[in-house]
Parts: sequence; structure tokens; C-alpha cells
Amino acid sequence: MNVLAPDATPSRELPWLPRQSAHAAVAIAFAWAAVAAAAEPAAGDQAAIYSEKIRPLLAERCFSCHGSLAQEAGLRLDTAALMIQGGDSGPAVAKGDPDASLIVDRTNDPDPASRMPPEGEGEPLSPEQFEMLRAWIAAGCPAPPDEKPEADPRDHWAFRSRVRPPVPPVVNTGWAKNPIDAFVATRHEQAGVVPQPEPPRHVLVRRLFIDLIGLPPQPEELAAIEADPSLDWYEALVERLLADPRHGERWARHWMDVWRYSDWWGLEEKHRYSAKNMWHFRDWIVESLNADVGYDEMVRQMLAADELYPENLDKLRATGFLARNWYVYNRDHWMEDTVEHVGKGLLGLTMNCAKCHSHKYDPIPQADYYRMRAFFEPHLVRQDLVPGEGDMARDGVPRVYDGRLEDPTYLFVRGNAGSPDKSRTIEPGVPAVLEFEELSIEPVLLPKAAFQPERRGWVIDTHLAAARHSLDARQEAAGKKPSPFTAQAVAVAKTRVYDVECRAAAMRAKWAADDAAETEAADSVLEGLRAAALTANEAAVKAERELAVARAWSRVAEVNEKLQAAFEEKKDAASLAAIGRNLDAAREAVEKAQKALDAPIGQHTQLPGAAWAATNYVKANEDDPFTGFPETSTGRRSALARWITDPRNPLAARVAVNHVWARHLGKPLVATVFDFGRKGATASHPELLDWLASELVEHRWSMKHLHRLIVGSAAYRMGSSLANAGRSAAIDPDNKLLWRREPIRLEAQVVRDAVLALAGTLDPALGGPPVPKDEQEASRRRSLYFWHSGISRNRFLATFDDAMVNECYRREQSVVPQQALALVNAGFVRDSAAAIAARIAPRAAGDEAFVDEAFATIVGRKPTADEVTACMAAMAEWRALPEARTEASVERPLVNLVWSLFSYNDFVTVR
Repeated sequence: MNVLAPDATPSRELPWLPRQSAHAAVAIAFAWAAVAAAAEPAAGDQAAIYSEKIRPLLAERCFSCHGSLAQEAGLRLDTAALMIQGGDSGPAVAKGDPDASLIVDRTNDPDPASRMPPEGEGEPLSPEQFEMLRAWIAAGCPAPPDEKPEADPRDHWAFRSRVRPPVPPVVNTGWAKNPIDAFVATRHEQAGVVPQPEPPRHVLVRRLFIDLIGLPPQPEELAAIEADPSLDWYEALVERLLADPRHGERWARHWMDVWRYSDWWGLEEKHRYSAKNMWHFRDWIVESLNADVGYDEMVRQMLAADELYPENLDKLRATGFLARNWYVYNRDHWMEDTVEHVGKGLLGLTMNCAKCHSHKYDPIPQADYYRMRAFFEPHLVRQDLVPGEGDMARDGVPRVYDGRLEDPTYLFVRGNAGSPDKSRTIEPGVPAVLEFEELSIEPVLLPKAAFQPERRGWVIDTHLAAARHSLDARQEAAGKKPSPFTAQAVAVAKTRVYDVECRAAAMRAKWAADDAAETEAADSVLEGLRAAALTANEAAVKAERELAVARAWSRVAEVNEKLQAAFEEKKDAASLAAIGRNLDAAREAVEKAQKALDAPIGQHTQLPGAAWAATNYVKANEDDPFTGFPETSTGRRSALARWITDPRNPLAARVAVNHVWARHLGKPLVATVFDFGRKGATASHPELLDWLASELVEHRWSMKHLHRLIVGSAAYRMGSSLANAGRSAAIDPDNKLLWRREPIRLEAQVVRDAVLALAGTLDPALGGPPVPKDEQEASRRRSLYFWHSGISRNRFLATFDDAMVNECYRREQSVVPQQALALVNAGFVRDSAAAIAARIAPRAAGDEAFVDEAFATIVGRKPTADEVTACMAAMAEWRALPEARTEASVERPLVNLVWSLFSYNDFVTVR
């Protein structure tokens, strides 16, 4: 502090004072110094500001390059001592002198090219943040004496090898039912909370039904289970529900959220996103869960069934997981989605955060992002013919295959696809922090049926059956309505049958010759087979050309028929002229087809066994050239699949059990379900997470084993009520210690399905194509089967927080007025209420008995006395209304009561 000399002028004038004497000026100067000192925080205050504001700011903006993760220029900024120590350019801070501090110069540099954080890697400091940093340095850089640097990122809990923890001893042995409870009870005992008691049987039964099959029990089922005197009634019910085919449907929807299921969509009729016929992937999930296929095997099939099981069409459906990311216009967009969601969905890693620069929190360099992309660089999508369906536009199995074997992977500078670094090719690999052995990638030599799918036994039979079916249909139509056009249609169908037969014969003849050449058959045998193949090919080419002629004549007949109808209907001259032009074009097509009959014999067109899902990368709205199906696959994805599902992988099993636990208990053990990295949440019960993951792996990754464990635990069987829980609620109001059951709002699909199931109108059919949006209102299929895409989500389901298509690792659970309105206004709810009322009214002796039956049916319990009183009063008011007559032979007040209960909180909540 500079004290003013007696004759000096004060540096801050006080306009409200007259000019002072020199001594007064000195006094004023001392006063200003005191004011300034009071305005500036003391060193102790600055230490607090450092801990609470500055260090978190540096952690967000700077630690990724100057912390434990990386030390660019030899500099670390994760403690005050390390800042003072500095790096290659000297100390980052000069205690007490902000102007001499390098960190001040670099964070305030007007040139974006040299300012820190670098452009694109973090926001520059705001003026307020900059001044806060200066003030801290001016105060001497105070910091807590025990300040510790960032921990080694490789020692982050989720990156450490999973070790099966011992089950802790439990004091409350009367409460625990299996080892899960030992881990939960330990935390209870440490914190002094008491678990809520088990609720009545009807609550547990409804909970199990909804959790395991996604539907509530019918009242008759509930009554029978409540009357069951056996000691193992609960365990028997669990086994029964796990064996129910509806279990696969229930849990398939959960995994479809995580695995981003989407039917195809685009702009009008232009197919843009996701593969067509994705419902085959959905059906594979349902069937795999019902068969208790191990989670590890499901993941291997999803990533690489085409390399592991190239001839198994059922398992090839699993690669719909990757085919779902197909995008017609932009390869990089497709690859970005794939890398991001393989990382999030299977590993709990935000790999996408390393696309533009090295990950700011996890030890994932930018190159690792592109190493992961390299696993998927070669893959494309195709539709495989299914037995019995000759039209792949109508149905086919979407699956992936490696079709771009030579495509390199380059690192994009700052993530910009327009700036690839072509100085080096990026090879496939996994993050070093998770690499437990050198990855082995071996090319896969595919069987012929994989790269020549027309060789599959059913392909020719399917095409023949389709042609013959078409002929039968045309002949039937011609018999009902004879005309030149229907007669020509029959001729076309007959020619098509002949064409298919000829092409089938030519294909078989060629295969015989090719196979004989591969086995080095005798020259005489090979010569005969090749001659037969040439003859068969000539016949097939001629048949194709004859079919083209027949189709051209059929078009002439069709247009002639339209022209005749137009004359009879006395159409205007313009309409007649337009049809006339179409007729001229049809006749020209006949001439062209007839001329082709005499053209040189070429190669016949094979009956297809698969069709490439064409992309439009080169030119918009124009298919890129098809390069065929290669004889080999790179083996990259099967190597990745083996690495992910290796028991030594620290993430895969933890991520899987976290999802299962969340859906049973209402909250996950790790709140950030797709981010197990350093920015994500820590596990609320880390030992329990690892024990469950170990159980999953050691029991062949069986999810049904996991379900049995979780729903069999006392932790699962607790009540959700807060009654008599004052002490526990005060200690742990957010229930982080799991001392009570978490009430769960029913998911969108369960709300709708439960209404229909209770009405007895839910269609139990499993599998098949999705229900289009315009048919959903009348449909009674499970909501799982509704068309679900980026532009087509059912409005009722969306109101109840249906899964978002692009990402839904954990659903929202909102409570908004629109949900009650949806339950009141939806036609299927009204119809179901009438059906339920009609079913229970005959056996209910009076209104009070009807109320009892309605509650038992809709919410699975008896009503309280207050609820009975309220319902009786409501029905009395409804009866007084003029329109209170009957509806489908049932009094409308009875229907209204059932209808109202569907909006009751106890219906839409699992207690």
C-alpha cells in the first residue's frame, strides 16, 4: 500500500468533501486503503473461493490437457502447488503477481489460436471468471494444505478389473433373503436406517406380474395366488412368470430402449434412416430372452453374427442392432451413431466425446475414437430373403456384412469429416486403459451361402412358389372377370413361372460346374457340366426376354382397357390424349422387347437371395454402385465382440446388471447408466454392483438368473410406503440407501397393454411386422409391436414418456395433466371400461360390491372405506344425470367408475 505524501493529491477524490489539508489527505488515503482491503477477500476467503469455484473451473476447462489425464507442455494445473511448480515454460502462476503469471496471459490472450482453453476444446473464461482468477493469484494462491492432485484415471473404479467381493455378514438376518440383502443391509446398519416391511401379498403379486411380463394379474389369478397356502408360493410365481412367453416381450422393450430400436423412416416415401423390416431384430430379442440366451452371446450375435454364424438366418437377425444405424446419405453420420451407441449401450463409455479431441475426463485419446470406428468401417447392410416370401421389398431380414473391405479409417482433425489426416491409417483397437491382452483380428472365410445367398436351399423354392401363387391368383381373377387384360395377366404369370424354372435350372447347372472345378473334377466331367450350364443359361436368357415381351403386351392391354373405359365414361379430350400417349409408350415397349429377343445371348439374371441396402453417397437420390458380396469378412467385429464379452472386460457386465437393476428397483446403482467414466456418477452400492456382475458372468450371463436373484431379495420385496419411516426418511430422504421400495410409474406400453389385458381384448400373438400408425387406434396388439420411428411414435404412448428413438438409456417419468386427459379420451380406454363393467356387473350384488370388484380388477386390491364412500357418492351423482342410462347393456355410472379408476394413481403406479 502506497501512503500519500503530505503534499500529494488523493488518488480517489471525494466530491462531497471540500479540499482537505495535507494531513487530512493522508487520513483519507489511509481510509481508502482500509476500504479497499475490506473489499478484497482475505487469504482464507480466497482459499475457499479456490476450492469452491476456481479449482472446479480449471477441472472443467483445463484438467483434460493439464491434469492426471495429460500433461501437455509438462504442465499440471490440478493443484496450486503444481501450478506454482509449472511446466516447460516455467511456473503457471506467480504468487501475488497476476500480471507475471503465465496462466493469466494465456487465458486472456485475444488471439483464439493461442488462447487457452484452445478453441473447440472449451469455452474461454468470462470476464468475471478471469478477474476471480487474478484476485486469487494476487492473494498469494492460497489453497487447502492437504490438497491432492487428480487420481490416476486408470485407477477409476469402472476401469479396474471386476473382482467378486465377499458377501458381508448381516446383523439383521431375519430380514435378508439372499446375498443382495447382505450388501444392502450393511449400508442400512452403517447409516442407522431401517428397511420398510414387506407389503401385503396382493402388492407383491401385482409388482411381479408387471415387472416380469408387463401386465397386471387378472382378478381370478390374484385371488388364487392370495389363497395359495404353500410356503414357496412366491418362488413358484417367479418361475411361472419367467417361463411365460410374455416375459420376453416385456424385457425386449427394455432392451429395445437401450439398443435404440427404430423402424425405418424418411421423407415421404424416401427411405433414409434404419433398415427396413427391423421387426426381425425385435423378434430376435423377444425369442432370445425367452430362451435365456446369455447376455454375452446376445452381444456377440448383435455385433458379428454374420462372421460367427453366417449361415444361420435366425441369428443373423441380431445384427439389426447395427443395421438400425443405416443412413442413406452420409457414411460419417452412420459411423458416428454406431461408435457412440456401441460405447454407451454396451460399455457405458461416452466414446463420442473423443471424436473432435481427446476425451476431457476419461483416458480415451482422440485416436481411440477412430480405432473404434475402424471396427465398423467395412460394414454395410443388406436384406436376406426369408423362406416363403419372394419379395424382399415386402419382407426380408436386415443384417450387416463387411462389403467395403479396403476402406481406410482416418482421424478427422477436430472431428471435421472434411479434414481427414491421411498421413496415417487408423487400425481397429480398443482403449489402452481397457486392454487386457493384444487384440487378435483374423479375416473370416465365409461359406458360399453367405456371399452367394441364392444358393440357400429355400431361395429357389421360394421364388418358384411365389411365381406359382401369382399364376393361381391371376387365373382366379380372370375367371371372375374375363377381359383382354386379365387374360394377358394370366399369360404373364405363366411366362413368369417358366422364367423362374429356367433361371433355377441355369443357376443349379452353373453351381454344379463351379463346384466341380473347385474340386478338380476330371476334364471330361467338367466339360460336360460347363456345356450343360451354357445350354441352361441360353434357355434362361430367352425365358427372361419372353417374360419382358409378355409384360409389355400386358401393359398394352391394361392401357387399352383404361382407354375403353374413358370413352364409355365420356372423359374430356385432354384425359383421352394422356391415355393415348401412355398407349403409344406401351406399344414402343413391346417393339423394344421383341427386338431384344434376337440380341446376342448374355448372362441370365440370377434369382436373388439377398439385396443390398443401397446408399446415396456419391450423388443424392441416386444409388451407389453395388460391388457384390465379398467372400471374406474382416473379422474385426467378431474380435470386438469377443473383447466386450470377455469376463476380464471391466465394463460390460456392470453396465448390463445396472440396467436390469434399474428396471426392477426404480433407480440404477449407477445413476449415469450410459457413462461409467470419471464424469459419471459413482455406484451407490459398488460392492453389490460387482457381486451382481460376477453372478451374471459366472452363471453363463443368464439374465433369468439375475431376475431370480433380484426379485427374490428382501430389498425388492420391501414396501414403498413411508408409514412409520420418520427416522429413515430423515436420515436418507432420497432413499439412496434403499431402505424402501421406490414407487415406479408404469411405462407407456404397460399402461396401454394393462388396460386391454384387464378388458380381455389384448391380442396375445407374438412377433410379426409392426402395426402402422394409421391402424394403431383399432389394433389390440401389444404396444411393443407398434411402428416406432423418428417420425412415427404413437401419441398415447408418447404422452406417457415413450422411448425416444435416437437415445433412451433411461426413460423419463413425468406426471402431467395430459396423461389423465389421454386416459379419459382414448377410445380403447372407454371401450375397455365398458367391457370390464359388463363382465363384473352380473356378479356384483349392489353398488358397493361393484366398487369392490372394480378395485380388485383395476388396481389389484380392496378399496378403503373412504374410497368406497367417494365412489358411491360419484355413482349417485352420475345416476342423476339425464344421460345416465345404459351403455352396451351396462349402466353408464358403472362404466364411468371403471373408466375413472384407470386414471387413479394406484393403476399407473407399481408400489
